[in-house]
Amino acid sequence: MTHSAQEKLKQSLILLLDDFDFDQISISKICKEAGVHRSIFYAYYDNQSDLLEDVMAYLADIFTAEFISLQETFEAEKERDSLLDSYYLLPYLTYIKNHQKLFKIYLKNPTDFQHEKVVEQHINEQFLNRYHAKGFTDEKMICYMTHFYTAVFVGLSSDYL
Repeated sequence: MTHSAQEKLKQSLILLLDDFDFDQISISKICKEAGVHRSIFYAYYDNQSDLLEDVMAYLADIFTAEFISLQETFEAEKERDSLLDSYYLLPYLTYIKNHQKLFKIYLKNPTDFQHEKVVEQHINEQFLNRYHAKGFTDEKMICYMTHFYTAVFVGLSSDYL
């Protein structure tokens, strides 16, 4: 059992989601696509939802790593007086567009996959310095602002899809 088997399972689910709805994807189908036995699947996951959750975390890590290069792709300048501009918004929407099926599943099952929590973490990482630069230091106010921007991103994601 190698780490690459787990990666193959993740990649297989991502590939299968291009052709099938999540509820049409069986563990057997995932294992066949990955070229691994069911026992390998069960060594890592209890069910498809566990794998999907791992895939979403995997994609969130990739997104965080790729966010800066996505920003450069759009060559959008940071708007100095805005905390929500195309410099941040376009890379996020592009990422969602590239992984639409996953995000639709994510948004349909908010309590299972806690998409808002992932978005909130990303917003904190991206905006905390901007909050401070604009003079916001009250933790409660920062928390409110983060919740606001999280709601905006989740709402946009839902409308976009």
